[in-house]
Amino acid sequence: MATKGHMGKMGKTGADSDAQRALAAILATGIDDERADAAWRLMMDAHRLLLLAHHNPDPDALGSALGLADALQSYGKRCVVACADPVPANFAFLPGREHVVTELPDENFDLVVALDAGDLSRYGTLYERHKAFLDGARIVNIDHHATSTGCGIVNIIDTASAATAELLTLLLLNRGANISLDAAKCLLAGIITDTRSFEFDATTERTLMVGAYLVGCGAVPEAIVKPMYRLKPLAKVALWGRVLQSVRSAADGRIIWAIIRQSDFEESGASPDMDDGMPSYLLDTEGVQIAVLFREGTDGKTRVSLRTSGPADASKISAHYSGGGHMRAAGCTVNGDVDHAARNVIDYAVQVLTTGEY
Repeated sequence: MATKGHMGKMGKTGADSDAQRALAAILATGIDDERADAAWRLMMDAHRLLLLAHHNPDPDALGSALGLADALQSYGKRCVVACADPVPANFAFLPGREHVVTELPDENFDLVVALDAGDLSRYGTLYERHKAFLDGARIVNIDHHATSTGCGIVNIIDTASAATAELLTLLLLNRGANISLDAAKCLLAGIITDTRSFEFDATTERTLMVGAYLVGCGAVPEAIVKPMYRLKPLAKVALWGRVLQSVRSAADGRIIWAIIRQSDFEESGASPDMDDGMPSYLLDTEGVQIAVLFREGTDGKTRVSLRTSGPADASKISAHYSGGGHMRAAGCTVNGDVDHAARNVIDYAVQVLTTGEY
């Protein structure tokens, strides 16, 4: 194994204990040394790095980017964290969120680190506006999605990780990097939200160990879970009330779906990010195996969010429409108005449940 960096103090009193160091040593072996070394050397050789979170960001994409930026800055690296879309208002638990940019200040970067997606098109308008630069850039790609093919000269893609933040924690520990309190908060946020508080079956013993390590660094789960899943502004409650009136079911109640129209946002006063959590809420309906939320766009396209339980695979359903994600949570974009998209996707979901074929 290559010579590693410094192991700084943990963010919590007493966390730099024998138990915490032992846990770090175990987790450091969870990633391939050669691949970790190749990625880390590129980062250490760079002076100014661009860290990309995919469009329509979730806390895993943003938390991974912000957590890595925090770690790299302790080595004197200059990092810019960018995302095509603004940070949602309810992600206030992410330290450093105020520094995320939606437009690049320039293209003078030695290295790009693309996080939580393996296809450059997933970085949305940032990719569209800087296509020539990004197509020719030196890229390290870190992701955990089964649909990822990799977009970097070094690709660390581990589908056994429940979140990119889990994989990134392994990388940082493997390289002996410091995980500060702020970095731990960001990384734990990515893991908690990609597992829905360790509920999804992608959660493994290692996922829980990584979570335990980050809590040992001082990150507090409640500070993430409460604003993410329990607290809702009144406008969001009003939005959900309107959308839940659109709920329909199929396949003897095994499929459930709802539609969000632009008028729902306008009349409830809700912001575009306030639909988060609704697909999972629909999935919690008794007997449901596939839950789908259709969101009407302003460009003639429909955004589709899927959640599944049982044998149904959300990523395969999404892949049918050139989307992707996880077995239990995935998404895609369908051309056409929202009602047409709903009929099309639900017909296909019924077919999947009936035949077992994708």
